Amino acid sequence: MRPLFLFLPLVLSACGSMGDTPPNVLILCVDTLRADRLGCYGGTGNLTPNLDALAAQATRWENCSASSPWTVPSHASMFTGKNPSAHGAYSFEVEDMSVDNCFTLEDEQRTLAEALREVGYVTAGIVANAVYLKGEFGLSQGFDQWRISRERAPRLCKNVLGWMDDRAEQGTSDRPWTMFVNLMDTHRPYNVEPLPGEREYDLATEYSADLLNRLYQQVIVRGEEAGELGLTLQDQYNRAVRNLDLALGELFDQLKERGLWEDLLLVVVSDHGEYFGEHGLVEHSKDVYEQALSVPLLIKYPGQTVGELRTERAGSAHLPALILDGLTSEISGRLGPEFPLRPGVGHVVAENHYSRLPDILHPTVGERFRRVRTVVYDGQHKLIQSSDGNHELYNLGEDPGETVLRNDLDFFRLHRMLDALGEELKGTESIRERETVRVDGERLKDLKAMGYAGGPGGD
Repeated sequence: MRPLFLFLPLVLSACGSMGDTPPNVLILCVDTLRADRLGCYGGTGNLTPNLDALAAQATRWENCSASSPWTVPSHASMFTGKNPSAHGAYSFEVEDMSVDNCFTLEDEQRTLAEALREVGYVTAGIVANAVYLKGEFGLSQGFDQWRISRERAPRLCKNVLGWMDDRAEQGTSDRPWTMFVNLMDTHRPYNVEPLPGEREYDLATEYSADLLNRLYQQVIVRGEEAGELGLTLQDQYNRAVRNLDLALGELFDQLKERGLWEDLLLVVVSDHGEYFGEHGLVEHSKDVYEQALSVPLLIKYPGQTVGELRTERAGSAHLPALILDGLTSEISGRLGPEFPLRPGVGHVVAENHYSRLPDILHPTVGERFRRVRTVVYDGQHKLIQSSDGNHELYNLGEDPGETVLRNDLDFFRLHRMLDALGEELKGTESIRERETVRVDGERLKDLKAMGYAGGPGGD
């Protein structure tokens, strides 16, 4: 975290003198939302009519890859504009549960929130992930206010609107604001509240957390197909997506009623996806296949009313640059050089530095997850570099499910992409000791509730 060197009134005055008014920025990060559930990304079942309507008047990236298949590294990439190896907040190998196996985001890392605060923005976060978005992991740096709100989307969105209303009532709305919102409806336990017109959800005889624990044993431990259990969980997940979309639709309507919509820079993104048995995996954080990496990215720039499709691949680390593109010319010109990663510049990279505690400590399957898996994309091709030497090359254009290895079919491409990955990550690894978070009784309880300790692994 860097100190505030600039005088805010002077910065805002300079922006105003150019005839540009800095827009408000609202970033909605839906934890664990797969892109393929949205209709605008080919999803079926009409789960997301409100997000699809947004996409029709926003800029949609056809291919967006999370920087990591779990929360901390991916959020850190969205905040710093760096890949995990560069910002350092990623998993590491442990032998017991005395510490959470993830490095924190260090204070010296520069975040977009810090940068925007220096040019006059009020910065706030309202987040539902009460385990990994706590201040102890360093992800709140740069935010004037950071509130943990363990609520489903309907209530959490009301809190967001309440914050905006309070600013208006207090007469403090003269400065632009940036708000980051994390929603957890599509993370275990999925939000299966009754949909409009339903009295109850008749398949919710077991919570998704219990079903996911059973699916872990069935798919990962015993090596069986997901079968009916996987389908039941997907049904619950889809209902969570629908509930989320309903809440966001109401939020969008309320923003319009308040006159905040037209000039708003609005981002909808996810930090990672979810497995339901694909590739012998369950939930997320375990590996780097597309079910966990392919996420939606929608940006409605200020004044935008016509949709635009962008076909170049984007990544989590591109978010700061894409947001700065929609701010005033003075702000983007001043801050842009600090966040150079953007679509079309270099290769998109994703990383998983070991899996989470219940996976790597599992007595029978732990070895599978004790490895570093790094991804680089080149057009339609995707390479997974693995620390155990089991690299994987796929053509996503022909094989989006990643079922046909092309290592032998495209040997020279594989090695060319390995070289490209090495160039992207050159000089980013730091060998010095980093901050960690110890696991006490309360934290262990939270980790188990989220599926990051005990639970699936059955320890």
